[in-house]
Amino acid sequence: MTRQIAFLTLLIVSTLYAAWRGGTPERIGAAALLGAACLSVGLVDPFGDRFHHIEIAILLVDFALLSVFIWLSLQSTRFWPLWVAAMLGAEVTVHLMRILMPAIVPRAYVDALAVWSWVAQTMLIGATFRHRSRIKRRGVDRPWKS
Repeated sequence: MTRQIAFLTLLIVSTLYAAWRGGTPERIGAAALLGAACLSVGLVDPFGDRFHHIEIAILLVDFALLSVFIWLSLQSTRFWPLWVAAMLGAEVTVHLMRILMPAIVPRAYVDALAVWSWVAQTMLIGATFRHRSRIKRRGVDRPWKS
């Protein structure tokens, strides 16, 4: 339970920081990450054999989130959404590997999915900090490509 509380704290801190100090791409990314985390928790069957088989609902959430970050990386001037999209691609691949290798230990499946969420939240904090640094240095930080 400690790990869940730590992640929830990181999720709240990164979301609030991006909402308060981030530009539009950081805010969109924060909203998408927060929404996906909430949906993922809500869609897992609390009474079933969680993660003993492929979690289709979480796969669909992760795929939708991947689509948001691909769009964000193509439209924004920021580099960080591309990194998050790559991590989400790895996360979707973990789901697909579960189909090909059903003997994977459920704990390994959970950990392989969760690790990318921690990194994405940390990257959001770093991206928001860099956005603030660019504004301080240049006075402006253009969010979208022309």
